[in-house]
Amino acid sequence: MSAKPTIVVVVLAVFGSAAAMYVLRTERQFVPRLDQSALLITQQQLPIDAVTRITLRRADDPTMVFERTQRSWTQTEPFPHPVDFFSIRQMLVLAAGLEVAQRIGPDKLRGGFSESALGLLPPKAQLTFDWPGGSLTVSFGRRGAAGRSYLRIAGDQTVYIVKSDLHDRAVEMDPKEWRDRTIFTALAIDADQIIIDDGGARTVLVKDRKRWKMIEPVQTRLDELARGDFFSALGRARSGGFILDQPDDLQAFGLAEPTGSLSITSTRLVEQDGEIVRVPQEQQLLVGARMGVGSEDRFGMIQGRPVVVRLPEPVLRALFRRPESLADPTGSSVLAPDVKSLVIRGPGGEFRLVRDLDRWSAPQYGVEVPRQLVQDLLEKLTALRAAEIEFRPHPHEMEVATVTLYGFDATPLDTVRIAREPDSGRWSLENGDDVLRFYPKNLQIRITPSDFDLQATTP
Repeated sequence: MSAKPTIVVVVLAVFGSAAAMYVLRTERQFVPRLDQSALLITQQQLPIDAVTRITLRRADDPTMVFERTQRSWTQTEPFPHPVDFFSIRQMLVLAAGLEVAQRIGPDKLRGGFSESALGLLPPKAQLTFDWPGGSLTVSFGRRGAAGRSYLRIAGDQTVYIVKSDLHDRAVEMDPKEWRDRTIFTALAIDADQIIIDDGGARTVLVKDRKRWKMIEPVQTRLDELARGDFFSALGRARSGGFILDQPDDLQAFGLAEPTGSLSITSTRLVEQDGEIVRVPQEQQLLVGARMGVGSEDRFGMIQGRPVVVRLPEPVLRALFRRPESLADPTGSSVLAPDVKSLVIRGPGGEFRLVRDLDRWSAPQYGVEVPRQLVQDLLEKLTALRAAEIEFRPHPHEMEVATVTLYGFDATPLDTVRIAREPDSGRWSLENGDDVLRFYPKNLQIRITPSDFDLQATTP
């Protein structure tokens, strides 16, 4: 066996090691002392508060463009998508805070420090910052020693060695991480309608003036506490990450025929032909298939954004609620202080209770009624929260009484129908909305004259 190939390999290895050591020693010459650091880009060169457009170009990726509108940033290319304001702001701050560790003049750009060797011909990436009346382009090369990197500014032949924080973002960081993961934007006060479709049933909530109500699957009032919590969940809802941009086949994610959706319609005031008009706008979340066996997370897509996202199970649970959990759990929406009188029709017949300031009386009996007894009934009808809610018609066959509440102008405010299940003994209250609000059997509801210390017969 000839030893010649072995000798060649050894020689090449020695020369390779020597070359590597030379480059490393040469690069170390450019590792800065702290007192050599200086800002590369000043506020005059990059007015970060005036920048309105940022363009990122990478060798093997589509060009990405980010534009500022008022106080927010949006990705406009290769497709529109909201981005996180802090992420873009951080990029600008890092650019304006670049510290120069060393400069390599044009006369030194040769050998191991040629533009090609430094990764600047062509560059690994380019960032262009635009603002009214100005522009700045930064080209990024490869990493150097001691966590430094090489870059060049357009129009400047000098290569700069700087800290690699901006290099990390421009060259290596996944731009998807700059996107805003918020599912619903600008929800707040301008929403007019919300539709929750879980694939089997729909829940529709609409705003009537300043209050919200449910119109499907039943027409009923909403629990303000539950509604507030639901709206907070809508505002907090965030995707768990970005799976695929601009998918060719939605079927693979169960999004060609979604298993559910949540839509929010709002009305915006815009100027058209010199007039202010109301224009409806919709935001919609589509829910697809489970992401894997044993996982409750699902694929999703947000209207207007061609991106498949991950929807964590806790987010889905917070958004897709049972309609019963949103319904008002009290027997009536009337406020007790607004009641002037009430008429009870029950096992002991019909009788009226009337308020006079803080006193209550039963006119047909000609006596005063203990105030705390009437207040107890009003509290159970208007404020006591049900233990359970079901959407089904009032069981007339189990009805034991009705209570009609009247206002101070003598007009009826509401009528609450009271039923009791013969087997379980549970009470239920319903006021014409086909929503049964159930209370435990040991609850006392005053519906007879004797419950108010009145005689059973008229004197």
